[in-house]
Amino acid sequence: MIKMQTASTTEIDDIDDALGEILGQLDLDGLGRSSAGILFSCYEFIETGVVGALCERLPFDVIGMTTIASASGGDSGMYRLCLAVLTSDVVSFEASVTPPLSVDNYDGEIRAAYRRAREKLPGTPSFIISFFPFSEEISGADIMKSFNGTCGDVPIWGSVASGMDMTYEHCRTLWSAGVDRTVLAMLLIHGPIEPEFIVTSIPGRNIRDSSAIITESEGCVIKKVNGMRFDKYLESVGFVVRNIRDSTTVPLMISYGDGAKPVAVGIYYIRDDGSALCGGETPQDSVLVLGRIDRDGVIETARESMELAMAYGKKNGMLLLPCVTRYIMLAPRHEEEMQLILEAVAGKIPYMMGYSGGEVCPMRGADGKYHNHYHNYTFSACVF
Repeated sequence: MIKMQTASTTEIDDIDDALGEILGQLDLDGLGRSSAGILFSCYEFIETGVVGALCERLPFDVIGMTTIASASGGDSGMYRLCLAVLTSDVVSFEASVTPPLSVDNYDGEIRAAYRRAREKLPGTPSFIISFFPFSEEISGADIMKSFNGTCGDVPIWGSVASGMDMTYEHCRTLWSAGVDRTVLAMLLIHGPIEPEFIVTSIPGRNIRDSSAIITESEGCVIKKVNGMRFDKYLESVGFVVRNIRDSTTVPLMISYGDGAKPVAVGIYYIRDDGSALCGGETPQDSVLVLGRIDRDGVIETARESMELAMAYGKKNGMLLLPCVTRYIMLAPRHEEEMQLILEAVAGKIPYMMGYSGGEVCPMRGADGKYHNHYHNYTFSACVF
């Protein structure tokens, strides 16, 4: 069994005050045999040294990420640092971090980092929490594919780092010994724990009735749909991309053929040749349906996710990672989704949430087992 404590601060400038607030909310004397920390923070806490000082003071490994906004313990907002402490007498935690990742080395370095942590555990991990770098070279889907192949389908839950704006300049992965734009951090968890994973994306009313077939693709690039160039396909169904912002609000619901629900995948941009670079894998012959993201859909799926999560009746902890696009689409009422979470939890379970730059969450397939997937636009949760 895992127990979870949370703490948070809005004190950015004074390291001693920030540490005093965080440590004052934790029972470090009551830790179990093995512990680990999960950290969500806005970038400014890195610049002022609070993140580094906190990680140095804590007697266990920490991994985490930057985010545009976070919530825990009944409060939420942009300029916050939130920490969740996982501790247990019967569950083991082992953290590992890759070196900076590139197109040429990411597969081998993920395998090596996993192996270093796995060798310290008494057996195969029950599940993994991981934070991916935001990379313009390597897609989150490619990292997910490599990681999944490495760990042999052990459930992986986590996120790509996000930041305070859509330039992604300040997206960072965090761990005990440092901060970097290009590393992947992972926490392997072994022992008697059966987490449940919740993922909702686009409500049914925001998904078109007509489906299409991806007839030519490569990795995360859609080249043709129903035999047409992708941009021409969009035009044929009444959607014309005029700029990047147009395409980011049109989720693609893709069925991968494993019996799981369709996965929401974002269009990053339309290329000059009419193909589309997407946020997830777009396999040839998979089924595609166009969706739409709006304020009502964000709130509806957040409410559905929280109802599902609370219905499991678990009491030890809940971690939540909705997509950062959802936060942006709620303007000017950005905190509406976080407020819904606070009201749903209402002191019933320790929780922490942050906004994600790409959601990593398993989904149950037709075989009843969890299969790892990389998502966009979704509300993702892990409850244990």
